[in-house]
Amino acid sequence: MLNSNLNTEKQDLLITPHLAEGQLPTLLAEALSVSPEGETRDMLLLSLLTNCTYALPAMRMLHGRPHHTYSPELLTMIVAPAASGKGIMNYGRLLLQAIEGGTLRDHASRQEPRSKNGKQVYIPANSSASALLKVMDEYDGRGIVFATEMDTLTQTLRAAYGQFGDLIRCIFEHETVSQLRRQNNEFIEIRSPRIAMLLSGTPNQVSPLLRNRENGLMSRFACYVVNNRMDFDDHVWDVEEEGNIPHESMLYDRLATELGDRYLWMETAGHECYFFLTNTQLKTIKRMFRSEYDNYSAEFGDLFDASLKRMPVIMKRIGMVLAGLRLDMTKPLPERVVCSEEDFQTMLLIGHKLLMHAAMVFQMMPELKATPMGEIGGNMLQRQFFQMLPNDFTKQEAVKQAEVLGVSVKTMNNWLTKYTHSNDILHVAHGLYRKKSLCSA
Repeated sequence: MLNSNLNTEKQDLLITPHLAEGQLPTLLAEALSVSPEGETRDMLLLSLLTNCTYALPAMRMLHGRPHHTYSPELLTMIVAPAASGKGIMNYGRLLLQAIEGGTLRDHASRQEPRSKNGKQVYIPANSSASALLKVMDEYDGRGIVFATEMDTLTQTLRAAYGQFGDLIRCIFEHETVSQLRRQNNEFIEIRSPRIAMLLSGTPNQVSPLLRNRENGLMSRFACYVVNNRMDFDDHVWDVEEEGNIPHESMLYDRLATELGDRYLWMETAGHECYFFLTNTQLKTIKRMFRSEYDNYSAEFGDLFDASLKRMPVIMKRIGMVLAGLRLDMTKPLPERVVCSEEDFQTMLLIGHKLLMHAAMVFQMMPELKATPMGEIGGNMLQRQFFQMLPNDFTKQEAVKQAEVLGVSVKTMNNWLTKYTHSNDILHVAHGLYRKKSLCSA
């Protein structure tokens, strides 16, 4: 059940402190033990959940009317300042090292690990939209895009942003993705793509990737924002005793083997396992989102509706991961599994917190209506550059935004000069600027 003894403002946004002991599946609980408390542990939990989706290939659920079939892949975005501990997310990747390395056990005979070709799991983030699609095709429509700097993905996809937006929408819904490559007349079609994404970056990297509130891309992501300054980590001074193997390495080697066994068990089952909620659980979710819908709509209007409507899908995907990690591998894979009360409470908690974080990301992104096109001079690309700039920005940040749009530094300098002359941008100090919206405040 939920831990209700945490009432401070900082803890209200946290997830893991509200989880009771024994509430998570054993593998997740053990994997979390390497992390300190607070936001760092939350980031690790979301990384673990996202990476584990690959290891549960047979899990499915039905959602909506008419029913649409979903598998558990999550699109997760961590937004945090520099040096805030985002590196903890890399531990989630270690859970798939047995699958990647090909050291899976023969589940039927339980013999020693047998030689088996490793799976290509991770898709390079520094790929164009076209190259990303080709790699997805080579990976049979499965994989994880892992980018610890969102800038990497933004810059490589800037030339075909609309294509990237369509790709994200298709990935979320498992809809067919197709492309005809003009160079060699090659046709690529991926039916039911099952791609997870785990992205992280700073607040200034959010708008260049998601662009604005209106396009709906943000609502496809499970967003988490680190909003507090991290304490200095004095573990940097720790010295391992000679010959001592770090606890984390041995632990994750064992957990990776266990998860590899689970992957092979599901992969060879020959059928799918559908995840269901009880009628009582469904009614609880409906009550929760009726209340959430009214609260967020009153504050943000209808632009936040997409996040509210897609959060139940994200929650149920998390439920699939939790249920899949609990299944007994000594028995045949069942064709259906009903959500336990423990996992349901975890789903509710994470969904409630993720909505709070989604609201924070929502407020980071520009609203197109906030700066009518007619009020700012220049062509469409120039006005888009203006809207993408944060309210306070440096010359280096302006250069990065220009790079996202494929604009030269010389052109960007001309734009800045024009906007400062028109007082749409104020030159505050050397290399520091402020948009007009804050200049009059």
